[in-house]
Amino acid sequence: MAVLNSRGLEVSGITAATPDPPGGHLGRLPNGALDGTLEGGAQYSLVHVPPLPIGEQVDGVEQSCQMFTAAGIGTVRDPVVSPEGMRLYQEAEELGRLSLRVRPLLLIYPSGSVDQRIAQIEGFAMRSGFGNKWVKVWGLKFVMDGGPEGGALDDPYVTDHSFRGHLNWDPEEMFAMMTAAVRRGWRVATHAIGDRAVRTVLDVYERILATNPHVSDHALVLEHAFLADKTQRARAIAMGVHITVQHALLHSLGASLLRLWGPERTRPIMPVRAWLDEGAELSAGSDYPIGFYEPVRTVWGMVTRQTESVGIQGPEYAIDRETAMRLATVAGAHLSGEQSRLGPLAPGRLADLVAFRADPMTCDIDQLPELKPVITMVGGRAVFDADDLFASKAAMTAGTL
Repeated sequence: MAVLNSRGLEVSGITAATPDPPGGHLGRLPNGALDGTLEGGAQYSLVHVPPLPIGEQVDGVEQSCQMFTAAGIGTVRDPVVSPEGMRLYQEAEELGRLSLRVRPLLLIYPSGSVDQRIAQIEGFAMRSGFGNKWVKVWGLKFVMDGGPEGGALDDPYVTDHSFRGHLNWDPEEMFAMMTAAVRRGWRVATHAIGDRAVRTVLDVYERILATNPHVSDHALVLEHAFLADKTQRARAIAMGVHITVQHALLHSLGASLLRLWGPERTRPIMPVRAWLDEGAELSAGSDYPIGFYEPVRTVWGMVTRQTESVGIQGPEYAIDRETAMRLATVAGAHLSGEQSRLGPLAPGRLADLVAFRADPMTCDIDQLPELKPVITMVGGRAVFDADDLFASKAAMTAGTL
């Protein structure tokens, strides 16, 4: 969701006569006038904000890196990146302003002809794995449905029995696009939260695998999969589809989900325990800025299933702390195909590590949300040093202390 004031609507050229774009919806008052809200793809395809000067954008990237490394994050998988965003990351890296690793996903919009969109993919002049140790392209990003306000459901919304959400892509067009992508060496990740969206994406993935037997591991990923029943989970597992889960979404969106989808569909959202028991390959992240981004809070959330304002949802899908820590660390390296270099603390791996004032594996579980790192290292370099421990050691070595 996004909100624009009157000036924002004017700058973007959005009027009461503007139709809803593919995969999005313009909020309206009872008289048909715009109310300023934009749901789903409307915020990506309609909003036009003049860019800041490149220097200010690089400053923003550096500040974001500082914020993330202070939380113990060494790698970010950025799931919505434009060609301009890629150039920004490149600029920041060349200037030495990146202090963590970035794995971007280039967003593919559900608008225009299939030929135009295939030409867009070909115009990227790269494919998955392109880049260096700091900025390396993960793949392409498709968005099949919306959030709680637009997720594609089999049954109607609690608040509107005529509404079942929206599918942003025609399945045949998505199949054609993804076929072109995987044949060019691209990994593909698709946002799908509603049960209708999850099933539709798995239908497309099934066809992709049947017609492209060369597709490599982790080439097809399902993002979020809020509602995936036992049948759909079994299909995804059989196909080797990697699932990403983000407790921060359930935590922050719990109240909206209860209101719009009802308790029976909110309780089993992102059934992590069931996925793992049945043999799925999962990794955990945040989907920031929808919710929090701190990894220790992600671990806490998967252990407790706690939400911001509506209590615990689906406690039977909670997991133990050790498993949650693995999903938030080592599993992410597998998702990026970098498990030989990143993930566990072991000889031969890159020295990406974080140290805390208390042991996150043994402290009281409710301490985790407030647990702050002392040191974050990326590639053996201290990129966050709360107490200047490394600076003090360097000074002692130099004989100045």
